[in-house]
Amino acid sequence: MAAMQEGDLSSIVTEVTDNLFLLPSFSDFAQYPKFLEKKFEKEVDRVTYLSTLLEPLKSEFDFIFVDVPPTISIYTDSALYASDFVVVVLQTQERSLQGAEVFTQYLQTLLDDYHADFDILGILPVLLKNGAAVDIATLENAKNVFGSHNLFEGVIKNMERLKRYDITGIVEEDMHDKRVMETYAKVAEEFLHRLEAEMNYVEQG
Repeated sequence: MAAMQEGDLSSIVTEVTDNLFLLPSFSDFAQYPKFLEKKFEKEVDRVTYLSTLLEPLKSEFDFIFVDVPPTISIYTDSALYASDFVVVVLQTQERSLQGAEVFTQYLQTLLDDYHADFDILGILPVLLKNGAAVDIATLENAKNVFGSHNLFEGVIKNMERLKRYDITGIVEEDMHDKRVMETYAKVAEEFLHRLEAEMNYVEQG
């Protein structure tokens, strides 16, 4: 929040590895909506503030990912306005599917109300339980709702290994960790393919 208040995020850019940097958050970021209310009278200025702070960083990185929950809030509005592309994460349960439908409809509202400029790259399914009937049925329903071409072919399955990473970190030599990384690598490759296709479409259109 100190960086947000000072209007300069460069001071908190933290190197994780040679090609990965993080803008860390802390519990005081919960005060962000109140800060925006005090700083700006107009709602549009509150929504666009994050985009203004990220702008100086764009030339330094190939990609800037902003991770927010798919809920309607000032956090999400700010992240969406600052973004060029959006990936909607879908947990394979009926309530999440209904929420994703509402959320994708809300994205159009954001485009209209704030003149935002982003495109949806796709819906990324996240399986709660491998092979479960409910998960499989929800995935099929999602294809009917959004269209198969809008769903990522890669699916993030429920992996117990992920729960350990906060404690152990990723061990690159471990065979189980390698399998997890292979799964995410495939999704990353599909992300890049979708991005390239979308940018080519824009250039041609």
